[in-house]
Amino acid sequence: MSSPTPDRRALEQLWHQRLTDAKFRLEFARNYMSEVKRDFSSGDIPADEEAFAHAKALRAENFALNEYNRVLRIFTDLTVNGLIPDESEWLKAQAEGASGSDEPTIPAAS
Repeated sequence: MSSPTPDRRALEQLWHQRLTDAKFRLEFARNYMSEVKRDFSSGDIPADEEAFAHAKALRAENFALNEYNRVLRIFTDLTVNGLIPDESEWLKAQAEGASGSDEPTIPAAS
């Protein structure tokens, strides 16, 4: 088995960083959900805001999990199967995430 070319190695490093970033955003979203649940039990959130806060935290966690799984599939396809990802799809997904949709904002690491 031959070693990856320098371009392939750079591409793998790029997608590894994207996977790391997606994992960071997922952990952030899960921590946010934990904080919301903790605030529920402590009574820090008024009852009329509980459903909204929980729904927002759940959307953030689901969005981050879906993104992590998507990037993981791309990274796995690249490293295991040798499938070169289409960068235009990555850019489109990034643009959709930044389009101001109702999806929660999760800090992006560069």
